[in-house]
Amino acid sequence: MTPIPPDGPPAHDAGTPSELHGLIDFLNSRAGAKRPERFDTPAHAASFLSHCDLGYDGRPLSQSDTARLVKLRDALMSAVDDPASPEPWTAVNEVAATAAMHLHAIPGPSFGLQAARDDPADVVIVAVLDRLANAIAAGRWRRLGACARCRRVFYDSTRSHTRRWCSYATCGNRANVASYRQRASRPS
Repeated sequence: MTPIPPDGPPAHDAGTPSELHGLIDFLNSRAGAKRPERFDTPAHAASFLSHCDLGYDGRPLSQSDTARLVKLRDALMSAVDDPASPEPWTAVNEVAATAAMHLHAIPGPSFGLQAARDDPADVVIVAVLDRLANAIAAGRWRRLGACARCRRVFYDSTRSHTRRWCSYATCGNRANVASYRQRASRPS
């Protein structure tokens, strides 16, 4: 396993499809129990995005760029939690409307979204939307989940689609130990 840079996203499980890595990385930019907020400043956002597979080229981001990225990320996190709710999808559409993009078809046939202007935030937003569209079309969006303990996003490759933790060795074990201690401390 390749070591993860301190400014980068957490490692992916072996069962996570590579085409979802950038999308999951983007979602895992939120603050967590042991993770700082990655989009709190333009410099932190740029540092984090440089480790993600989203086409970011390292050019400076503005405060309004990071605000658009946060709005998109938070909307998508709400959609992971409740995909049937219209509010997150409305917010996704609002952010999508701020990024100039076009459909690009290639032989195969295959297609994808591409940023229509050379703006670093647009490039990232369009890459996230492209991966989102492909994940939905492939039926993989519904397999994304957020850890019941730390809220880290993961791809649920289990047959039953019932995975609850990003890692059983860490969050799952800690949740079980906490539950055991709570039961053991109750009077009989």
